[in-house]
Amino acid sequence: MNQHEFLLAVRDEIIDSFNKVDKKYFDFNLPFFLDPIGKGVRTLYCYYFSRMLGIDLNNSIKIASAAEIVHLASLLHDDCIDNASFRRGRQTLNNMFGVSTAILVGDMIVSFAFEKAKSISSEVCFSLVECVKKMSEGALFEEKLKYKIITEDDYIHLAMLKTSQLFRWMSISCVFVANKSSYIESEKISRDFGISFQIIDDIIDIEGDLSSTGKDTFLDLFDGKITYPIIIAMNDKKLLDEINEYFSTKDPVKLSKIRSYIIDNGITQKAREKAISLIENIKDDIMSLGAVENSIEFYNYIYSLTQRRR
Repeated sequence: MNQHEFLLAVRDEIIDSFNKVDKKYFDFNLPFFLDPIGKGVRTLYCYYFSRMLGIDLNNSIKIASAAEIVHLASLLHDDCIDNASFRRGRQTLNNMFGVSTAILVGDMIVSFAFEKAKSISSEVCFSLVECVKKMSEGALFEEKLKYKIITEDDYIHLAMLKTSQLFRWMSISCVFVANKSSYIESEKISRDFGISFQIIDDIIDIEGDLSSTGKDTFLDLFDGKITYPIIIAMNDKKLLDEINEYFSTKDPVKLSKIRSYIIDNGITQKAREKAISLIENIKDDIMSLGAVENSIEFYNYIYSLTQRRR
């Protein structure tokens, strides 16, 4: 099975779960749910990681499907928190049906992920419960930090909870299914990849626009969230003062000035270099996990994600 066939298999697995829901509760026959994996980053991460460890792709499909469902649920909840209007080029559920429906649908589909994990083993299911708990802790921590100046350590801790956790769960689940002992290496790989991936998301939020990204952009600072490029930029005391003033006044003119400063001074490029270095630093760990050809294939995939612009 190649990567395109794997993507289709995971998409169909998820849609099949949606189609089993009685329409008197909710009708998933919406454009938003017909493409439930978006760009399929988690699916392809699982595909290449599975090939590296040599596990059965049927289990890999279940792992990827569960991860994508949890991620989708988190997006539904994030859109409610952020009052976002667009996601993946389409109206968000909260914009179409209201916050209550979007939250409840998110809650419902998480149960599908647990069912898929349980079909592999109780251990895999219990570890997904722990993963969702950590992701929730991250979301709560993020809320606590809104409109506050944070440190790089705070940022890394938040990224490990909100973003790395799901990649960690896929990685250790694959290790468990493969009956390997490479948990330490897998945890390091998923942690640093997750942080790198979040940094690139931060860059896209600043550099992008709705037509290219398919979602609202420059929402992070608007919503009081300090991202990695902003952490770098705050080394300039003048910009730090501008950010503090924006947090006090919520003046959109300040927001525009901050964005221009970050782009014009190459701050996003510096952030991208950090994301790249995180991937380069786990190359040896990746090469220790499987056959050289499959390890290089996995490395090349996650490295390619540091170059994305949307």
